[in-house]
Amino acid sequence: MPGPFGGIDLASRALRNFQRALDVTGHNIANVNRPGYSRQTVDFRQGEPSFYASGSLWVGSGVEISNVNRIRDMFLDARRRDGESDLNRYRTLAGQLDSIQGIFGEPGDTGIATALDKFWDAWSGLASNPSDQGARMQVRLAGETLATRIRSTHADLRRLSNQIDQEINSTITEINSIAQQIHDLNGSIRRALAQGGPPNDLLDQRDQLVQRLSGLANITTADFDDGSIAVYMSQHTLVEPATPPKGLPFAYDVGQAKVGIADVRSGKLRGLLDAKLKLDGGAVGATIVEGALGMLDRLANGLRTTVNSLHKTIADPLDVSERFFADVPPGDPQTGAIDFDLEARIYADHRNILAGDPAKPGDGSIALALSALRSQSHVIFGGKSFNVFYQESMTSLAHEARFFQSKADVQASVVNQIEAQQLSVSGVSLDDEMANMLRFQRSYQAAAKMLTIFDQVTEDLIGMIRR
Repeated sequence: MPGPFGGIDLASRALRNFQRALDVTGHNIANVNRPGYSRQTVDFRQGEPSFYASGSLWVGSGVEISNVNRIRDMFLDARRRDGESDLNRYRTLAGQLDSIQGIFGEPGDTGIATALDKFWDAWSGLASNPSDQGARMQVRLAGETLATRIRSTHADLRRLSNQIDQEINSTITEINSIAQQIHDLNGSIRRALAQGGPPNDLLDQRDQLVQRLSGLANITTADFDDGSIAVYMSQHTLVEPATPPKGLPFAYDVGQAKVGIADVRSGKLRGLLDAKLKLDGGAVGATIVEGALGMLDRLANGLRTTVNSLHKTIADPLDVSERFFADVPPGDPQTGAIDFDLEARIYADHRNILAGDPAKPGDGSIALALSALRSQSHVIFGGKSFNVFYQESMTSLAHEARFFQSKADVQASVVNQIEAQQLSVSGVSLDDEMANMLRFQRSYQAAAKMLTIFDQVTEDLIGMIRR
């Protein structure tokens, strides 16, 4: 049964609850520009009523705060994570493909294509005037330029491949670090929930970490009743509530797009693995993929084999004394572009360059045959010429760069749209918060006035008793 001080208790409870509601509104306004913040709202409920007049009547006891809610749409959150993961994959791969294109520098005067053309032109010039030593000098210079560009391009691509390796390791380190932070927040959230009430700000922090993690790799999550979550990456469990985090290993398979046992399907990590594949090549299922480095190796070995086979005047194919490009002994595996260069004897004296049979003055048959390689098809290139093989490789690289950049642009639009939907649900509207603040302020003032009146009535009652 309500006592004589029930009104004061009712009014003071209203004051406290409206003050808390103002605090929540102020918290929203203070975090209006903080990314990842979820708008919070206060739920009110009426207090438990009490008996009055010997139990025949019920009298209310005022208002209570039942909950402080965090406004989130879990469906939009999941869509955002998936969209961000795909976006980072496409952006990373498109950026690395641009870097590869920049190293090749095609089309341009400093590219391999131009050096190839000048190499064939130099042989054509020597064929026209076999006795001209200046023409031989041009052949040597053109050969040296071609070899240098192939070799330096290969070295730059190898450096880029090493940088990608480092970035893959750095990304795996970041994934493991975020997994540890999520695990730590799981513990804090469990303890806070056990004490009563949802720890909204901690939940926001954890959601932000999950969002960051989804940008790095494909993940899924599972919620538990105690407020903690588990995080999975394909077959690998990154975070489990009851056990310490199980970090990703630093062993990865580029061809199969795996890190440890986990399939990497999206995110920055998949983009890096894809870029590594475009550079180094590798096995994908039953198909052998030739990367940019492999393409250069094939070009260099093809030039060695084909040019050297023509640059000689003897019938014995095992005699390599007159070859133009340096090569390994017959039967040994060729070394590719890493050490592609002219033979030392060609560097030593340009007169060692053969235009034709030395026994036939004015013969330019060798130089003519070598200049004709520009347009001849070769089995080692699938029936294509040197120039066509290289140009098609560059065209394919440019097409892939444009394709993945286009996919990144489209995916960015999708993610921006989802982000706008998230903001419409979870974002803070200053107009709405100011309206709430004014409403709670008026309610607080009314409760304060009510407390003043109850205080006056109680004072009058005490005064009457004293008389």
